[in-house]
Amino acid sequence: MKLFHNKLLGKILAVLFGLAAASYFAWTFSYFGLWLGERFQGVFPEAPTTVGMICGFVMFLAVLYSYFYIEYAKEDVRAYELDRGDGTFLRALKQLKWGVLALECFSLLFRLFQLNFAPIAFAMVGIGLALLWLAHLFGKVLHAQVNVPHDVEAGRTMDEAGRQVWSKAPHLMKHMTHDQLRRLAAGDPQPLDEVNDQLAREREREVSNSEKRAREDQERRERARKMNSRYLSPRSTDEVADLMPSNNGQAPHF
Repeated sequence: MKLFHNKLLGKILAVLFGLAAASYFAWTFSYFGLWLGERFQGVFPEAPTTVGMICGFVMFLAVLYSYFYIEYAKEDVRAYELDRGDGTFLRALKQLKWGVLALECFSLLFRLFQLNFAPIAFAMVGIGLALLWLAHLFGKVLHAQVNVPHDVEAGRTMDEAGRQVWSKAPHLMKHMTHDQLRRLAAGDPQPLDEVNDQLAREREREVSNSEKRAREDQERRERARKMNSRYLSPRSTDEVADLMPSNNGQAPHF
């Protein structure tokens, strides 16, 4: 349940919706490019496909900009307008939004004329208009989700910290005595701290014992390496001569 009920998934779905809407309008506007390219097919045989792809790409970029970045552009333009503007920058921003909207509506109307006002054409126009409105709403909501006020984010952080603390309580209860459980049932949270501190001390002892064993193992290995080095090193000539038996002035026997 936690997989679906989280903020990140909602943002991802909003982004996917924006990409899907941009792809739909790019697809509808590409038919205008195909129609326009057919007028120049005699000069350039690949004109329909090329012009259609260009028109679809232009529409895709226009919808993406108006969906994802128009609110950021509005903040920047307003700030610039207050600093040194003369009113033309805000008007340009509004005209940009209306221009993208007009381009999208034109692509829908072109498909309506191209399909001779067939029922499927009216359905495509209706879907396109609904997507226009939904894209505008989703863009607003996504912008608000991405730019959450600091106090709201701080409150969420505090709530998440509290949930994580209490999520560990069942594990601590397994190590409580009967008296500690009774105190906890009576509304005293002190047993939770007592058990948590006890487990922390046990972990520290385990770490200390592990470090002690590691040091002892290291010392044993050092002693073993020294003994191995001393035993395998070649003996000097004097040491070998001292170990040879003496003849006491007599000639050796052959």
